[in-house]
Amino acid sequence: MRTVLPTLAIGLLAACSPEPEPAPDIAEQGGIAIECALDGSDEFVRQCRLSEQLPGANAEFVVRHPDGGFRRLELSESPTGFDAGDGAEEATSERQGDWVILTIDDDRYRWKEPIGE
Repeated sequence: MRTVLPTLAIGLLAACSPEPEPAPDIAEQGGIAIECALDGSDEFVRQCRLSEQLPGANAEFVVRHPDGGFRRLELSESPTGFDAGDGAEEATSERQGDWVILTIDDDRYRWKEPIGE
């Protein structure tokens, strides 16, 4: 009886734990595709999307990750034009040649600087 109870409890806990759902296709959420290097990766991959959520004077932007994660951004006078919109992490940005790179915590995002700026 003592070995049955722990086994039963583990089985019940496993049954209650929901399976993680896959993230929706972020391309369907609009915006533009940008390159990102997530979770400290050295390699940039074109798999994130930058989209405007609230147009106008109080514009809000979101960078969506392929795993369903995201970062809220606000407009700023930084080299990328954005700053972290929420959370405790501070954003830094820089220009590297034709690229602008925004770094927040262990995530980095980059896109080509618009021509004419």
